[in-house]
Amino acid sequence: MFLTKSELKQKLSQSLPGITSHLKMAPGFRKTELLSNRFDQSKAKLSAVLILLFSENNRLKIAFIKRSEYDGVHSGQIAFPGGRFETTDADFEQTALRETFEEIGVPSNDIEIMGQLSDLYISPSNFLVKVFVGYCDRKPEFVIDRKEVQSIIEINIDDFRNSNAISEKEFFSTSNKFIITAPCYSVNQVDIWGATAMILTEFLDMLQ
Repeated sequence: MFLTKSELKQKLSQSLPGITSHLKMAPGFRKTELLSNRFDQSKAKLSAVLILLFSENNRLKIAFIKRSEYDGVHSGQIAFPGGRFETTDADFEQTALRETFEEIGVPSNDIEIMGQLSDLYISPSNFLVKVFVGYCDRKPEFVIDRKEVQSIIEINIDDFRNSNAISEKEFFSTSNKFIITAPCYSVNQVDIWGATAMILTEFLDMLQ
């Protein structure tokens, strides 16, 4: 699949699937949380992430990061670049762009924001995540912050549409400290699950 920037903007301007998409890839306990809507999100920490798209060889790709190992709830996870909102940020879009530059070295001037997806509340870390979609006209020259990012993973969007891309596996939850069974995308020997998979599903559904 290769969409032009105007096509992406047009799709992002339409009504978003939101929780309908999030539920598809949510682990069992997260489905219960999402449907109950019992969390007080007014006290959530605010953050923003960026789905960074770029074209290479006439194919549209997404840049994911594998977070470094540390003593925290998101240790070693596959994620989108992003992080906590800072008071010096003008808005959440700037948060997403700033964090992307800090983590993988892509300047904000090289990224055109296409639009925004639905917010997602992540209960284990008490973060309310704002999700932006950005586009680079060519493959970025990545510069990794090794303290936060172990590696960058580039995946063609079309690879997520293979019939065997979605499976169910066991993962160790660093937040709950036990093994959970969760749906995931297994692409190019990479497993994407949890909040990242939930956000990714809304993006893929939006493209349909």
